[in-house]
Amino acid sequence: MPENKNIHIVTFDVPFPADYGGAIDVFYRIKALKALGFNITLHVFEYGRGRQAALEELATVIYYKRATSFINLFSRRPYIVQSRINQTLLNNLLHDDAPILFEGLHTCYYLEHPKLAERCTMVRMHNIEHEYYGGLQAAHSFFKKLFFWLEKVKLKKYQAILQKARYILAIKSTDQSFFQQFHSNVFLLPASIPPVNSLQQPTKRYALFHGNLSVKENENAAIWLIHTLDSLLETDFPFIVAGKNPSLKLQHTCREKGVQLCINPTENELTELIQQAHIHTLFSAMNTGIKLKLLACLGSSGHVLMNDQLLTGTDLDEFCQLANDEKSFKMHFIGLKNKVVSAETFQARQKVLNEQFSTLENCKLIKELVGKTNPPPRCL
Repeated sequence: MPENKNIHIVTFDVPFPADYGGAIDVFYRIKALKALGFNITLHVFEYGRGRQAALEELATVIYYKRATSFINLFSRRPYIVQSRINQTLLNNLLHDDAPILFEGLHTCYYLEHPKLAERCTMVRMHNIEHEYYGGLQAAHSFFKKLFFWLEKVKLKKYQAILQKARYILAIKSTDQSFFQQFHSNVFLLPASIPPVNSLQQPTKRYALFHGNLSVKENENAAIWLIHTLDSLLETDFPFIVAGKNPSLKLQHTCREKGVQLCINPTENELTELIQQAHIHTLFSAMNTGIKLKLLACLGSSGHVLMNDQLLTGTDLDEFCQLANDEKSFKMHFIGLKNKVVSAETFQARQKVLNEQFSTLENCKLIKELVGKTNPPPRCL
């Protein structure tokens, strides 16, 4: 493929700052594709995160307003798709014949447009979306449960549009197997992550949970961990919860239990917290996607204590201490407080992360696919 190949990338959200899983995956992929010689036109749906100068250094950026009208809830299409229909986006995609990377099922409305039928189109799937939305039902009130249920039903039907793409890029092996049921050109593209720290450093005596705290799943996980570890926390070994926009309920729980809450840390502040934590505590009731926070924790010098739902579709279990109930979490937490990650274990973790999650190496797959002179048929 010649250098400076053009590519369109359509994103469901503003991918900077890279402060939650989807944004991390998209942002570091954009950086890698830029380094691989692509000229990127980045199409961004913006609905609250604002325009970001950092993206202008990597791509020609075009912003679109997401149509969040209540009326879109009644569409036969999923709301996450219907709210991202924009004629200007289609017009801009038709300015040339460059390949198009659609980030998530959210952005796929124009995938079946006849004027894009001969284009090289790829869809990066971050989850099996109907399973993800099904998992969200349990954590919310009645009306949100209803919304997530309807969205799940619509998404399960709508995913057939993926047959219109030339390639599907799955985030983990179990997702790849699922999409192969109805598409013949499915490739594994592991999560894009920041460069892995190769130097082991001393940790500080605290446990950490981090994530986007405005997401109900993360809020519930934080509260479960706080109550589980409450009797084990000491002044010289505190528990820190860090992340974006915690609810009043979570703030109250942290105050009541004496847990340190770091609200809306900067990227540098969060990186420092992650790198210096002695124990990373993670918990999830859902096994969809891959948790970027797990990879961030494994890139540090601390222990990772978690339940096995976070490992589905990965082979990283040997580097994590698994605990699936309160009793196990407490027992292993006590055991890890005064134990240091060995140099051998640290090096083995870094080796696996570098081999499996080198963003630059993994994104060469995209370069290879768009460079094919005899592309395969679009689907089975």
